[in-house]
Amino acid sequence: MQSDAAPAAAAKISGNSRRMYLLATVPFFSDIAETGGLPHAPREWITEIVAGALIVALVRRMLMQQRKIISLARSDALTGLGNRRAFDEALSDECIRARRNAQPLTLVYIDLDHFKRVNDELGHDAGDQVLCQLAAAVRQVVRGHIDRAFRLGGDEFALLLPGSSAAQAHAVVDRIRDCCAGGNGVWRQGVLGISCGSVQLQAGESARDFVRRADQAMFQAKRTT
Repeated sequence: MQSDAAPAAAAKISGNSRRMYLLATVPFFSDIAETGGLPHAPREWITEIVAGALIVALVRRMLMQQRKIISLARSDALTGLGNRRAFDEALSDECIRARRNAQPLTLVYIDLDHFKRVNDELGHDAGDQVLCQLAAAVRQVVRGHIDRAFRLGGDEFALLLPGSSAAQAHAVVDRIRDCCAGGNGVWRQGVLGISCGSVQLQAGESARDFVRRADQAMFQAKRTT
């Protein structure tokens, strides 16, 4: 399953990092500006090299912090899946990619049945455990580095499945159900259920309409439970 940091943001950092590493040459250019030439003595060369290495280390540390901040801004704190912001960014990217490559793209909206009952009767800690167990099942089932998974809020989740049809998406959700049912706690008691709406991107369809159809399909499935 792909990371929750937006590819565009990661690419921007990567491009900036190459330019920032040029700062390692600053000590040499400073020496040229001050003395009119490069160092001559071995000790002076060692000083310039050490200064450049320190700059590289500081730049690397700063870039790592940048990536961490971007990842946290696009991650759900409880489950570690992508959050709503990450979903909105990924949805746009995947729709463009699907059209460009003439490949199917399926969006799955997932909502838990009777989740409020768990929170009311067992407490919010039990509810949080349920959400984390569902997230773990999602990670186990979806294809790493291809599919994307998100928690949109509350007990609502979404999957973006590039190259998959709606029928294939239903099979993915069935495997997620099986993983949850085979788990422990509330899932094993059969109290919870999973309603889902799976829709495939249509020609010329906007991302907003794509989401609207998935949302409607999910609510239609929920009415039958």
